[in-house]
Amino acid sequence: MNPVSRSAASWTGQAELRGQLQRLWDGGDLLAELVTGESSFPRRLSLKGPSSAEMSEQFDAVRQWIAGLCALPHYRVELRELRHRVLGVNQVPAAVWVDSLDAALAILGRRGEVGRFTELVAQTRARRSTLLDWVAAKPHKALAMADAWGRLLDVVDWIEAHPRSNCYLRQIDIPGVDSKFIEAHRGVLSQWLDHSLPPNAIDETMVGLAGFAKRYGFRDRPERVRLRALDPAKALLPGAADADLTLDATSFAALRPGVSQVFITENEINFLAFPRLRDSLLIFGAGYGFEVLGRDNL
Repeated sequence: MNPVSRSAASWTGQAELRGQLQRLWDGGDLLAELVTGESSFPRRLSLKGPSSAEMSEQFDAVRQWIAGLCALPHYRVELRELRHRVLGVNQVPAAVWVDSLDAALAILGRRGEVGRFTELVAQTRARRSTLLDWVAAKPHKALAMADAWGRLLDVVDWIEAHPRSNCYLRQIDIPGVDSKFIEAHRGVLSQWLDHSLPPNAIDETMVGLAGFAKRYGFRDRPERVRLRALDPAKALLPGAADADLTLDATSFAALRPGVSQVFITENEINFLAFPRLRDSLLIFGAGYGFEVLGRDNL
């Protein structure tokens, strides 16, 4: 690359100007303005042009650069008068402006996405305006869920109308909503419900995706534990010394096997092949995380 082309390559062009707007889009700033109503336009973009020496040495390239900037649609180029000792008086770019959000969206080709986002914001403002702060903080996440937005609001409405319902998620009766839909959006719904429900409708001790149902008063699938008595004398069922049993949490909590040792394995073959052992019990799977078995159960 010769010195002329290398210098010209450092001057701000269309790609660099668009890149500045793209960063605003990627950061969510442009979408957030549609929620808050606060505008950052007209917006001045960073501009780097030729030095005085470069203007003398590469005058044709400078003229092409200026003409190229002035021809760009949706930008406003602010010119200033420059008196050059060799070239005389010339009009050169002093700043490049984007005057409106709509112009920025046209440059980025994002008007279609913004149309969907605007509908989403209007729907939220009409139905649950308290969530607008969430939308402004996470606009791209909101946009990604545009197709499900109305149904997500329906879920929040239903739970608010049926606090701590003590039913299963599958029993929520909303058109187009099933338990898989709710489970797929538990993270977002948790944030919305925490913001929308009164404190007495939330069990603060239940956290994370696994605690979603119990946190908002739904019945959860019963925890189950699979076990075997390793000592025929301690058979859990009469006449079934090698019984492979699965119990729900309540039944397991009431169990009194009368053993002095409990082994835990996460490998099913190990569970099935584990040898008989006096005064012992074997638990399969995540038994180490099952809290209802205490010393009094043994």
